[in-house]
Amino acid sequence: MIIKYLDKIYTFLLINKVSSFSKASKLLGISQPAVTQQIRILEEFLGVTLFERKKNGVLLTKEGKEFLKISKKFEKFLEEFEREFENFRNFDSPFYMGASQTIGNYLLPECMKYFKSLIKKEINLIIKNNDALLEDVENGAIDVAFVTKKRDNKLNYVEWLDDELVVFSNKPLPSTIELKDLKNYDMICREPNSSTRDFIKEVFLGYNFDCDRLNVVGLVHNSTALKFTILNSNEQLVSIISKRVIENELRDGKLFIAKIKGVNLKRKIYMVYKDKRKEILALNKFISS
Repeated sequence: MIIKYLDKIYTFLLINKVSSFSKASKLLGISQPAVTQQIRILEEFLGVTLFERKKNGVLLTKEGKEFLKISKKFEKFLEEFEREFENFRNFDSPFYMGASQTIGNYLLPECMKYFKSLIKKEINLIIKNNDALLEDVENGAIDVAFVTKKRDNKLNYVEWLDDELVVFSNKPLPSTIELKDLKNYDMICREPNSSTRDFIKEVFLGYNFDCDRLNVVGLVHNSTALKFTILNSNEQLVSIISKRVIENELRDGKLFIAKIKGVNLKRKIYMVYKDKRKEILALNKFISS
């Protein structure tokens, strides 16, 4: 294959440029016999003599001059390749950060400017569900993700913040309710298999309460839709959501919350990554502090 002769062609071009085997050897950082050997191998492959040795240097033979025309094309390609290679080495690729819908829309925006200053790179924020994010981190499609669930894999998880879920409604609620009282309200829930719904179901089962006992009148597919479905209803509707999503509406008196007596609805927010890099280490130091 011609590829194993490319270094010999480069040596041929360099010798022609400096008109000397000894000067070429110094520029290449190899011995003169090694340079001579490279040209001999190339000449044997081509079946011609490329150089004539003279007292004041070397000259191309007739065949050498013809081969130089071909080699110039390789030289031009090599120069272009080196420019592209250097551009690639200096390319500052963006940092891909993933987050679940609640975290990405209601928590990270206020942190993004500080994160950029930490890693000194532009950040592309990608919003997906937890399972999709964990797949992307595992496959190297994104650099880091912020999620509310852990999966048994080889990824690294760092605890960051607590995410408190609360019972909320568009009409006033008692400040504290019993878990069983939820069945007295018309409920809007997240779609089946959502991380939030799975978390709530698991917590309630720990208190021997089956979510099938709830009076579910509708399903939505993200926390923003859940908030506005409740907010825009004329009738009283109740659901459970991250408190971060409805902070403004609570402050403005548009939505109301209640605590479930004796039930802990706090979940962890994790930073998850696969490989330790300087950007990850900088974020990890901040998250862990």
